[in-house]
Amino acid sequence: MVKSDSRQRSALSVDDIMDITAEPYRRRILSYLSSIPEDRCSVAELVDALQSKETGDDLSEKRLRQRLHHVHLPKLQDFGLIGYDEGANEIRYIGSPQLETFLDRMYSPDDDTADEDS
Repeated sequence: MVKSDSRQRSALSVDDIMDITAEPYRRRILSYLSSIPEDRCSVAELVDALQSKETGDDLSEKRLRQRLHHVHLPKLQDFGLIGYDEGANEIRYIGSPQLETFLDRMYSPDDDTADEDS
């Protein structure tokens, strides 16, 4: 069952963000979900998006679906970042401002603030 639309949850800690983003598939999942105009997609759409962005990983579609279903989607749902309806095979993106800021900075090629001296 998809969780409610409430974004009223506790803020993610730094440890939470590091745990979530430690796995490349979760970073790709969140990147894809945050980039689509709708706040929903099917598992099939997500699988297609992940397979089109593969970088040498040769997971079969079946294996990728299993990993999404048993590992990545439940973890993202536990942190309140997505709603996942297994029966309808639908994912709803909820997101987190802290996580999105982190991912934006992580992927920003021209952010040179890390090199500045205090």
